[in-house]
Amino acid sequence: MEYKEYVLMNEIEQSHWWFKGKRRIIFSQLGKFLVNKKNLRILDVGCGTGIIIKNFQKYGEVVGIDIESIALRFCLKRGIKNLACASVANLPFKSNSFDVVGVFDVLYHKEVKNDVAAMKELFRVLNPKGILILTDSADMKLWSRHDAAAHARERYTIPKMSSRLCSAGFKIEKTTYFNTLLYPVIMIVRKIDNALNKKSHVKSNIKKTNVLLNKILYFIFVLESYLINFFNLPFGVSILVIARK
Repeated sequence: MEYKEYVLMNEIEQSHWWFKGKRRIIFSQLGKFLVNKKNLRILDVGCGTGIIIKNFQKYGEVVGIDIESIALRFCLKRGIKNLACASVANLPFKSNSFDVVGVFDVLYHKEVKNDVAAMKELFRVLNPKGILILTDSADMKLWSRHDAAAHARERYTIPKMSSRLCSAGFKIEKTTYFNTLLYPVIMIVRKIDNALNKKSHVKSNIKKTNVLLNKILYFIFVLESYLINFFNLPFGVSILVIARK
């Protein structure tokens, strides 16, 4: 990502509806697979500024990696020290090292030249029957200046992501789209932005949000986190996949 995107993320992600809502969906689903589990060894790939590491810590010891030194510096400011500067394509760990691996909005980046090869690396470092949980951007129809600012390569569909994970050796346990209820609004906003600002410098859609609007948008994610317990959402801005080695 652009340097300024990391600065903004670090500033707002604790309470911003998108980051907070995504964490709620991630951990509400992961928790079902980790009931009464503690003392696990966990890897957060592409850990960013480290807020998800803080959520993982209730389950055990967490290692965070990122290819961007600025991200790791923000992690250090959060008091996180178990860090490494490394790429998902070449993980600096022995095989069968982790019980859980999290990969959140990483595989779609253009720095990941071969996502199946990266998935094989994730498979390698997981313990037998270890859990992989990932989120990523969905639906190329939503491609926008936001993706360019995030240095994206593509946006996925669930069939495409599932197929590639299976080719890397994983068994799929759960797939769903999310950020579904806001999909029409986000589609319209991005299409308009693409049309009006196609010659402007790219920038992310993430920004500070009015307090009341932030609460409303977060509530939508809370609602989706309950719906996902009963059925998989059929489309959305993002995807969630849980797989097992």
